[in-house]
Amino acid sequence: MLDKNNALLIVIDFQERMIPHIGNREAILKNSKKLIKAFKIFNLPIIYTQQKKLGKIVDDIEVGNNVIEKTTFSCFRERKFVDCLRKTKRNKCLIIGIEAHICVLQTALDLIENGYETYVALDCIGSRNEEDKKISIEYMIQNGIIPTTAETAIYEILESAESPEFKKILEIVKE
Repeated sequence: MLDKNNALLIVIDFQERMIPHIGNREAILKNSKKLIKAFKIFNLPIIYTQQKKLGKIVDDIEVGNNVIEKTTFSCFRERKFVDCLRKTKRNKCLIIGIEAHICVLQTALDLIENGYETYVALDCIGSRNEEDKKISIEYMIQNGIIPTTAETAIYEILESAESPEFKKILEIVKE
């Protein structure tokens, strides 16, 4: 399970030029924002990436200045990403982003291959074509990626209604 001691969030390529072409983008963005807000409340690391030449990350996703620009499809093949990942000293990676069948898939497979426990929030990933997304989910699961959702991940990390973050998390989940 995901937990406060080992979890980190990887937010892949929610960019201006791609988002308009992603099916179910409103729900994907809504769920992704909840997850990002929760990770901030839990004070857990978040790594953001953007594909070079596809514009900046959409305004709906608050990132600050810590975005890793990449040219590879797999984040793990970008040196700066790997350095950032290793500095967290965490081994449970939760991935959200686009496109499911390209950057999300390749990153997830590389993480698994390199010994990271890898989760993908299925309600926070998308592709231009639903069939591509569907096949990539099957491919990921067959290769050891753990499927989850934003809310499932949030409550796994929260663990208890006695947690000091409970009230803040409840506000986010109700949005």
